[in-house]
Amino acid sequence: MCGRFAQFSLPEALEDYFEVADGYDLPPPRYNIAPGSRILAVRAGPDGRRVFAKLHWGLIPSWAKDRKFGYRTINARAETVAEKPAFRAAFKSRRCLIPADGFYEWQATPDGKQPYFIRLTDGDPIAFAGLWETWTDRETGEAVESGTIIVTQANALVRGIHDRMPVILDPRDFSTWLDPTIQTAAKLRGLLRPLAPERLSMHAVERRVGKPSNEDPSLIRPLTPE
Repeated sequence: MCGRFAQFSLPEALEDYFEVADGYDLPPPRYNIAPGSRILAVRAGPDGRRVFAKLHWGLIPSWAKDRKFGYRTINARAETVAEKPAFRAAFKSRRCLIPADGFYEWQATPDGKQPYFIRLTDGDPIAFAGLWETWTDRETGEAVESGTIIVTQANALVRGIHDRMPVILDPRDFSTWLDPTIQTAAKLRGLLRPLAPERLSMHAVERRVGKPSNEDPSLIRPLTPE
């Protein structure tokens, strides 16, 4: 799964990497983004060009009774995303990229869960494969845009601590993933594969990251052995 990540690249770097025009109020650096937070996304605008958006992390399908539904849908499994009622409509035509600079995963140990920070070895931003939806509150009329991160089987590196990992897309696949006219499940599923392990690096970090209120750059630093 993916239940915590960081996003701290400079706005200019995100605009360049995701080929989005400037002029959007990008969020400040974040080092401990938790479910229920507002997260940055990249999606196709009405004219087909890429635009930034902010989503509630935890997808709320249009038919949900209330926004609490999103607590169960922070992730969508790659193997079933095309069929699950909560995700299948968004999978067809409301796909997005979730920018990040790395994500956290926890390994069970005799002394408790040990967190690790995982990022691209070249230092580039990460693009998680995501979905987005719009849900309208029946009582207030408020429209809420929400999103989820798709996860798949872990690669050889991540498998040492966890059996799942987020789908990380290559820039050459961005256009295909974001194109709402492409709705062939087989073609889209072909993109939902684990990233090659040699493209990722991983190191242990302090357990403070387990508390969402902790939010500072030291969270991603390698853990110093006692």
